[in-house]
Amino acid sequence: MAGGNTPESGSLSEDQVAAFGSDGFVVVENLYDGATMAEWKRVVLEVMEAESAFHESGVRVWMADAIHPMFRDAMSDAHVAAMLRQLIGANVEFLSAKAVYKNAETSFATPWHQDWQYWFGPTKLSVWIALDEATPENGCLKVLRGSHVKHFEHLHLDGEQGFVNQIEPEQVAEWSPVEVALPVGGAVFFHDQLVHSSHPNTSGQDRWSMISTYRDASVKDESSVWQNSVVVSGRSVNSEGSGD
Repeated sequence: MAGGNTPESGSLSEDQVAAFGSDGFVVVENLYDGATMAEWKRVVLEVMEAESAFHESGVRVWMADAIHPMFRDAMSDAHVAAMLRQLIGANVEFLSAKAVYKNAETSFATPWHQDWQYWFGPTKLSVWIALDEATPENGCLKVLRGSHVKHFEHLHLDGEQGFVNQIEPEQVAEWSPVEVALPVGGAVFFHDQLVHSSHPNTSGQDRWSMISTYRDASVKDESSVWQNSVVVSGRSVNSEGSGD
């Protein structure tokens, strides 16, 4: 895997920043501690049960203006913001986050795809955060290193557990997938055109993650997916307000 633990300063190393540019992703193995992840998972379950938000897709999305306040604060906290500035630039805004779960009912593999197909517009960056340990047995991510610089045609399908945009396996047959196994609290920062998928969950145990999405707030975004955002750093040409 690209990357590794962050330096003591809480920022990414020069090698990690370079890896993100060339590979389309970088791994931060200890972004959060176990106690923080346990609290996140407790709140996620509490909110989803209150909303009756469990779905066959195994995904629940919250926009920045409708997410639980704890997560709105967490997605823009100082040490994450510092890393985002290294990868995006001085002006950063938080757009949305989603809980992703695999269990006995939602154990299927996620097909190959690029997230950009769901929103278009300027480049976005997402952070996949492991609330539980993520392994090949319980459905961890797989990515195609360097695929963020290549265009892939997508099939547009209905009724595919919510994954309506998919890349046919034949298109990526020559690529060697990289498994992104993570400890609890580990994360992968990835470009929205990085081709990725996930293993099925064959472990018999639940596996939860949170995925937060950001954009360069200095670039005008005509995407209609997000009506509101939270400025994490600097100023935004897309919304009112400023960060630190």
